[in-house]
Amino acid sequence: MKLNTIYTAAASLIVILVTPLSALAQTEATFKTPSKNIYCSADESYLRCQMLEIKAKIPPKPTDCNLDWGYSFGMEAKGKAGRSCYGDTIVDPNYPVLDYGKTWRSNGFTCVSQKSG
Repeated sequence: MKLNTIYTAAASLIVILVTPLSALAQTEATFKTPSKNIYCSADESYLRCQMLEIKAKIPPKPTDCNLDWGYSFGMEAKGKAGRSCYGDTIVDPNYPVLDYGKTWRSNGFTCVSQKSG
């Protein structure tokens, strides 16, 4: 399994490991972490995770981003993940919780919720 990215939320001590896998069964396309700091949603080809609080320094906004910047990360089924420019929110208190140690799969993506620290 190739690790494409690691998202770390220092305030909530959570690590989300994200790996696209094409042969996985589709399940619910949304989740939030137990700390309620990270919310993720996937469609057929894109996974987006939004954080409410980030302790790390946020890089400067790209000149081609006319929307919000810094708290949203995204990736396609192939390629690297990174911060995304966004004008909406995916934060929804009704998303199911992905408990620590549990795995979420949807639309070819797999995320593992882990408590670290």
